[in-house]
Amino acid sequence: MKQSALRYSFCILLVLIALSGLSVNVQARGTDDEDSVVLSAGGGIFYPFQGKSGFNAIVQAAGKVSQQERLGVELEYRNYETKLFKAKDIDTQSYILRGIGQYFFRSSGISPYVGMGINFAVNVFDEDEIERKRSSINIKQGWGFGYGIMGLLGLEVPVGGGLALFGEGRVSGDFQITSYKSRSGNNKLRVESLSGLTGMGGLRMRF
Repeated sequence: MKQSALRYSFCILLVLIALSGLSVNVQARGTDDEDSVVLSAGGGIFYPFQGKSGFNAIVQAAGKVSQQERLGVELEYRNYETKLFKAKDIDTQSYILRGIGQYFFRSSGISPYVGMGINFAVNVFDEDEIERKRSSINIKQGWGFGYGIMGLLGLEVPVGGGLALFGEGRVSGDFQITSYKSRSGNNKLRVESLSGLTGMGGLRMRF
């Protein structure tokens, strides 16, 4: 399967999962709870610990557990360069589905908040570029499954009409599992770090 088709398929799958999670959340909270659902969209810069910075974008749907707590799901896209199989500056795109929780220190107005997430991901990379730099290995496919955790510190600023601006700093521990063949022809699995820092901002809608 071509990389473009693979990426498109995974994007559709992640969107369907996110919409399903939002539907369940809305049903659980009911329609009588004012401002029970919060939708967020934003983006910024992702800096991998072993590579060059790139950009990220997120779409998030969350429901209020209390006036200061939210739980939801998030889709994140990252485009950056990182170190894979000891080869530097490999073009990589990550498609991440994350369950996320947030705690706000104030129930209204301008509020700092903290959060934590657990995620699964599909990471697509340029296997030809790796093989050019590391001729001793044979990559079986140009993608790998990933998993990780994330912590964040943010600030939310209401601007009226159910809208708010937010800014966040994040640190993530992300890992990828990739299959490959060694020079001897043996099939092997490799676990590598895609961890990094993110600075981002965006807009939230509450309804």
